[in-house]
Amino acid sequence: MKKKKRAKSGNVVQFPGTSARLEQQGQQALEEKRFDEAIRFYTEALRFEEGRQEEIKMALLIAYHESGSHDAGIDLSREMLRAGEGHYFDVLDLHVLMLIQKRRYKEVADTLSVLLEEGLPPDRYEHFAHLKALADRMSAKQQDSLFKVGDSIQDKMMKLSELAKFDAAPFEEELIHIAGDQTEHPFIQTVALGLLREMGTAKNVTVRKFHFEKKVIPAITDEAFNGPFFLEVIQCLEKTAGQNNPALFAQAVELTKQYQFLLHPFDPDISSEKWAEAIVLKINQLYEPVEMNKIDPDIDQAWAFMQELDEISAF
Repeated sequence: MKKKKRAKSGNVVQFPGTSARLEQQGQQALEEKRFDEAIRFYTEALRFEEGRQEEIKMALLIAYHESGSHDAGIDLSREMLRAGEGHYFDVLDLHVLMLIQKRRYKEVADTLSVLLEEGLPPDRYEHFAHLKALADRMSAKQQDSLFKVGDSIQDKMMKLSELAKFDAAPFEEELIHIAGDQTEHPFIQTVALGLLREMGTAKNVTVRKFHFEKKVIPAITDEAFNGPFFLEVIQCLEKTAGQNNPALFAQAVELTKQYQFLLHPFDPDISSEKWAEAIVLKINQLYEPVEMNKIDPDIDQAWAFMQELDEISAF
């Protein structure tokens, strides 16, 4: 009985059916959205298979795109375009989309300008013309500065509000700078950090506010009103005022939100219980003044900080 011939790839012996099995496993992982596994299977399959290189590379390209591995995907798609591998316009489409994800808008515009001038099939022209127009707009925005000298807080708030409706990605670096600029208004810093979270910024961003400083990753940072400290304060307010005095509770919650938004992503240097107590006393003092010499030292400290927050929020 003759032994089956085993192919070799480098120093690796390929057993019959190895490539087909890897390709099948890659396809299954891709369909089940296990993209990192799909990349591993397809990459391994390319080491063995010589007859289906284009098909495997196309599947690998899709896995790169879906997994967010855009740098590797751009390299592979560029290689495929130069070698004429795969369906040209399908490869080009993924190539352009990944360049956009990396905010390399000028490269997209330059690439598509040439193709649009040379002419594209009617069923492809509108799609790539739209991507070219998008790249032109985003490239122009990248050259602009978000804030201008002399912008008021209201001007900045309006610009950030408009930015939230569109694509904030071209201004990522400026938003990172704003988050760490201790001379910027804390309200503006919080909005900037929120935009970074929404766009999925996974970089370490240094935030400086008041006497606080720390590094955060916006993509995994809690929203201002979802942090543990804020939620603990609300629970304390519910226990002390929620049932007995709904009006006081509502006022206390609104004041807590106001302070927390200015402070985010930091918490006061005081326990949540004392902060809640200080909030309630502060509101009650509007109707019935409290003798300062009877105030708990922690409450006094909280009030001093709240006074600073009040002055900042009066814009």
